[in-house]
This record gives sequence, structure tokens and C-alpha cells, in this order.
Amino acid sequence: MLRAMVAAVALAAGVPLAVVVGGWAITVSPLVGVGGVAAWAVVERRRRAGEPPGPDDEAAFLHGLAAEMAGGAAPRAALASAAGRAPRLDLSRAVRLAEAGMPAERVAPVLEEALPVNGRLVAGAWLLSARAGGPATGVFQALALRSSEEGALRRERRALTAQARASAWVVAGLPIALLGAMGMTGRLAFTDPALVAVIAVGLGLQVAGVAVVVVMLRGAQ
Repeated sequence: MLRAMVAAVALAAGVPLAVVVGGWAITVSPLVGVGGVAAWAVVERRRRAGEPPGPDDEAAFLHGLAAEMAGGAAPRAALASAAGRAPRLDLSRAVRLAEAGMPAERVAPVLEEALPVNGRLVAGAWLLSARAGGPATGVFQALALRSSEEGALRRERRALTAQARASAWVVAGLPIALLGAMGMTGRLAFTDPALVAVIAVGLGLQVAGVAVVVVMLRGAQ
């Protein structure tokens, strides 16, 4: 029970769920806890590897593109070099077109398709750079910062929704676990109809509260 209370307080204070579960497992069995943390790290890494590219990938690419252009590289060479900084982005077609000397009007739509967050703006900046005859370094740097901020907002939103979901389940599960433990040890007898009715109403309200939280979190995502 003490572990459950500490875990509930930690979740309410904003500690990530994975850290709380890992700490709980280590206190119960250090060997099992360390093994569980290692397994979770492997699963989490594979899950992230399977996710589609996002703002952080675009930020890495755009930072590289701006840096290459600021260093005096030609747009096609800058594009090829910057694409290597974001391997999760499918920029191979855009690189091939640029290296083949295709006009910016052919490369820009491919860039727009490859960049899910700022594709349209990057395509416009690429056309602007080609038509102005000079590198749009400042524009690409600003778009890189925009992508970084979008990535940070997404991570914060995921962390907050995960914390709220975990807190809801812990708050709802503690009374049920307490009632079950008291019933199994004989400290609470479910023979009084009024007591059973009160417990049923309380559990129903708990379930309704969790349902509301889940609906709100789905809307936030």
C-alpha cells in the first residue's frame, strides 16, 4: 500500500509513468526491475523507429540546409548534404532531381511532399531562392526554428496527456484495490445492502470519471 501511495503521489507530481513503473519494479525485485527497464527501452526505441517523420526530422534537415547555404554551397549540393542529416525523411527523389539539374519548379513539389509539417513553406522558399538568384538562408533557418518549436509542443502534449491518463487510472484503481484487499482480508464484509449500494455508486462514479478523462485526452490528441 505504501508503494501505491508513493506511486500515486509521483504521478500527480508529474513523474513519467515509465519512471514510476521502473522504480516500483526495482523496489520489488532489482533484477526483474532492471530487466523490465531494459526491455521497455528496446520496445520504445523500435516504436520510435517505426513512427513517421515529424517536426524534429524537418528541423534537422532545415538546419543543415541553412548551414550549407550559409557556407557558400550551391542549392543542389546543400540539399544533398542536408538530406543526410534526416534519414527518416524521404528526400531521395528531391536530391536526384536537384543533382540532375532539374529546375526549381520540379524540385519544389517533391520537397513539399517529403516534408509533412512545413512542406509548402519549404517549397516556396526553394522557389524564392532559385528565382532570386541567392540562397534563402534566413528563411530556411526560420523554418527550422518553427519545426523545432512544433516538435517541442508535440512532445509536451504527449507527456501531459500520458501523465493525465496515468493519474486517472491510478486514482480510479486505488479505491478498487483497497476494497479488494479489505474484502480478501475480512476487514470489510459485503453483507450490508446499503454498504454495497454505496460502493457500487462510488465505483460507477469512478468509471464515469475515467471515461470522461479518456474522452478529453482523445480530443486533445
